[in-house]
Amino acid sequence: MRWTKSAMLTVIGGCLMFGTSAYAGTSYEPVSVKAKVETEAVSHGDDAADDPAIWLHPTDPEDSKIIATNKAGGLLVYDLEGRQNYAYALGRMNNVDVRYDFKLGDAKIDIAGATNRTTNSIDLFRISSKGELTGINGKPIVSSMSEVYGFSLYHSLRSGKFYALVLGKNGEFEQYELYDNGNGKIDGKLVRSFTLGSQSEGLVVDDEYGRMYIAEEDVGVWAFDAEPGGGSQGTLIAAVDNKRLTADVEGLTMYYGKDGDGYLIVSSQGSNRYAVYDREDDNEYLGSFTIADGRDIDGTTETDGIDVLNYDLGDAFEEGLFVAQDDQNVEKGEVVNQNFKLVAWEDIADAFEEAGADIESLDPVNPRELKKRNP
Repeated sequence: MRWTKSAMLTVIGGCLMFGTSAYAGTSYEPVSVKAKVETEAVSHGDDAADDPAIWLHPTDPEDSKIIATNKAGGLLVYDLEGRQNYAYALGRMNNVDVRYDFKLGDAKIDIAGATNRTTNSIDLFRISSKGELTGINGKPIVSSMSEVYGFSLYHSLRSGKFYALVLGKNGEFEQYELYDNGNGKIDGKLVRSFTLGSQSEGLVVDDEYGRMYIAEEDVGVWAFDAEPGGGSQGTLIAAVDNKRLTADVEGLTMYYGKDGDGYLIVSSQGSNRYAVYDREDDNEYLGSFTIADGRDIDGTTETDGIDVLNYDLGDAFEEGLFVAQDDQNVEKGEVVNQNFKLVAWEDIADAFEEAGADIESLDPVNPRELKKRNP
């Protein structure tokens, strides 16, 4: 199913204005894949695991890591075999993201950022060559919103600046410019804010096109200009219609292909599916997939956070990696603490190819080598 005309809907000051949309008439049935690896379960029960971010190792892709949130206890770092390498008890960490080559003093460093609901702050970390995290905040970046929630980093390829983007439980949005404070730490200053109509969490930025996507849970996915002067007006590019997307709309992630190609992937929590949209133009809907039970690893349900990386990470993930939080983790027939499932992108691409969908493995892209593109 593809959008033949994008649904246009704008928000200004929390007010919604509707336009029209039309759809082509093909099947909404998802394809099915299985996870190749699962992480060790988080240490807390109930709803604890939430959001993953894939960090690409600068010299050894097979040594890349998954940095993930335990919103009952902190940040976790896993290797690509699912083993927990590090755990950091930092508070109720909700969403996490990574970026590369932030200039701090005379060095360029990889950074992670996350929303900390315990302190209502944005916490920033330096990522070592082993995937270890070291706090790098200067002055604490404490939000004035009711409760920090969704999160993304943004590296503007127009200006070279880095930003932390944050969503609140009540639909608040804030954008902070991150900068070297001269003392080996990173400070942030508020440069934009507005409010959506209702609760929103999923947030991702396409650094090459300078587009920001926000998932308003009961409404759908909005596209905004990611620059601080981008204003508060967005376009609803994917509505909750109980076909493509079923509320809650949760995690968002960007699959980068060469020359501006690629996909926006959305967690349709209410239908246990992942909807795939074209990254270019009007973000046409291309198809959906599920992660089903395998012989040794169960599938996923009601997924919160997701991430994807289109890069060769070794034998297990030669054509890239997709990671999804699993709400109900089952081992040997018993429900245990939540975890994250790792799926080889080639398995997703093969399933879509068999179904005749226009989704495939694209030429790999190193996230350290993104290029500015015109929207």
